Amino acid sequence: MSAIDPTSRGPAAPPWPRFSAALSDRERQEFTAFVHELIGCAFATIRPYFLQPLAVASKADASPVTLADRQTEQALRRRIQSRYPGHAILGEEYGEHRGGPYRWVLDPIDGTRAFISHCFLFGSLIALERDDGAGFVPVLGAIAHCAAGTALIGHGGGTTLYCADATQRPVRVRACDRLEEATVLSSSTWAAREQRDAGAIEAVARSARMYRTWGDCFGYFALATGGADVMLDPQLSYWDVAAIVPIIEGAGGRVSSWRGGNPLLEPSLVATAGGVHQQVLERLHGGDGAQGQT
Repeated sequence: MSAIDPTSRGPAAPPWPRFSAALSDRERQEFTAFVHELIGCAFATIRPYFLQPLAVASKADASPVTLADRQTEQALRRRIQSRYPGHAILGEEYGEHRGGPYRWVLDPIDGTRAFISHCFLFGSLIALERDDGAGFVPVLGAIAHCAAGTALIGHGGGTTLYCADATQRPVRVRACDRLEEATVLSSSTWAAREQRDAGAIEAVARSARMYRTWGDCFGYFALATGGADVMLDPQLSYWDVAAIVPIIEGAGGRVSSWRGGNPLLEPSLVATAGGVHQQVLERLHGGDGAQGQT
């Protein structure tokens, strides 16, 4: 899977690789409306479980999972299969259902540790991908925050914030060209035992104006809406990445893998407002710059 040619993305295309593909007007209208349905389905399934005592199991990778995670993905799958029975589905909890030429990628509760700790920063990640003959590529993404009643939906033409009061507005990353002026976010502090590449995160954090662990999908929400400048995740799964790519790119930001390449091929994310991206990569890798740019 290669980077999408930025010259094909309209007059505002930035001077760096993009990894999402374009939507037609018909696709945008049809699938954005359906994503709103999926968001409503996720919210209705999650709400009865939030702030309630829940049994928590550990998966093979030691990450937590609850009945809320599983029932939310089941509900989303039923909705998709009813509307688009030929589409593929890839989900965190129940794997892959084959089909095409579109594929839905689901992370029903991103930030389960936050969810079980009664923290409001968890969300649902929903991506739509299209296979034009070279494999599935994201064309549309959503970050939906049940507790706040807000959602971002993004694609190559832009990213929009939808609020519980029915208002909506386009969002953009804010300008940031110097790491020393940046607000940097990550899902865990470098001192946490689950954090990988802790020394690299510490190097970036100590160079920034402000560092906070407002992470998981909320970190990308903050970046896309102009509240932060850098979000770091050194190791992810594909369902963590697919929705984020079109959202950040639609908001004018830049994404790469931890090594500077395609985050869909190397599931990890360095997401920035753009101008500061190379500085972040250089600091992550001890001043040597990106290790595998595409």
